[in-house]
Amino acid sequence: MTASVLSPGARITIWDRASYWCGIPVRLGGQFFRNCHDIARVVDLLKFHPLAAGAVPLDHPWVTGISPHTGKWIWPDNIVYRSPRSSGQELPTDEEVVIATGKFMASRVKKSAVVPELPVGPKRRMPHAINYMHGSSHYNSGLILLNDLGDGFAHLSDPQFRRDLRAFVRSERREVLFLFRDRDYDPRQFAYLSCCMRMMFPWFCNPNGPQRRVLWGNLAPFAAANLITGHWASDVYALAKADGPARVSRPAIPVEAYFTSGPYHGNRDFAIWPEKALAKANDLRIRMRGRKSGMFFVDRRNVYEDQLAGRERRGEEHDFRASI
Repeated sequence: MTASVLSPGARITIWDRASYWCGIPVRLGGQFFRNCHDIARVVDLLKFHPLAAGAVPLDHPWVTGISPHTGKWIWPDNIVYRSPRSSGQELPTDEEVVIATGKFMASRVKKSAVVPELPVGPKRRMPHAINYMHGSSHYNSGLILLNDLGDGFAHLSDPQFRRDLRAFVRSERREVLFLFRDRDYDPRQFAYLSCCMRMMFPWFCNPNGPQRRVLWGNLAPFAAANLITGHWASDVYALAKADGPARVSRPAIPVEAYFTSGPYHGNRDFAIWPEKALAKANDLRIRMRGRKSGMFFVDRRNVYEDQLAGRERRGEEHDFRASI
């Protein structure tokens, strides 16, 4: 909840720079094993211990976004950090950003809360487990609000901001959702930013937003980079227990306890070559998947069948992601 200023690295030491470069193999290695673990858990929830429709009722907080502790929207209360608003841009209010994003993700949960279940098709394109993951992500995540992608790079390039973020995850055991006020962003730069996060943390990052699809990302009202720490699994697995739905809607985060070390002074507002290389490698991997494209657990051909068919009729390419 403190200011951010892009500066020439006043408090970024030689050790901080060495930690970034020397730690890349360690962080990517940790991310690989974390991703394998998460993939195994998703496969388990899809194939071996699938969740049924109605695991949460239609009046559940994951569906409504209303906190039973306050009777209000949960999302404004879970903003653990917000950068000062840019004076030179007309940007939506922070409440607009978090509520629009939260409602959108809650609508995904609602599709699996309906009983009898909606069949897989236009009305429910995702498996139940994936929809329930959206519940954990939107309701329990710590929200970080920034102006634009440059503001994102400026924060991430501050080692103290990264330390504070890791401290938050260790303490709260939650996911982290970066939201950006500016909807008019460059998808290529968003891909680079998501890979910047992957270079700096041992967690995967999924970039979603209103522009053309970015890497493994999907549609969202605002640019939203989901830093996947793996704590979603405790919430989703809990739904299989009798008291699970009542336990998974956690109280609001005590936001005053986190991100108190600012102002944060990053030393760059752009991507550097390891982050660009990771984005290009992921883009190539996705393109090699053909029409299945950038959805890992769901075949994009089924989810976007109508759009793909329309592009075929017009003689356009199948891929409608941003070019990296």
